[in-house]
Amino acid sequence: MTRKEWLFAAILTFITIAAWVIFDILHTRAQVEIPPKIQEVIEPISPDFNTEDL
Repeated sequence: MTRKEWLFAAILTFITIAAWVIFDILHTRAQVEIPPKIQEVIEPISPDFNTEDL
């Protein structure tokens, strides 16, 4: 490979990595957080079954 081809490959690699990082940051910031009220409602129920109450 010539020097020009190495430079082109390095620039293309840099652009690819920079785009990957930027899109990953944007994706992370866009994720929706669950409000605390809804979080309480969707908590799993205890699997322990109390037979004495029956």
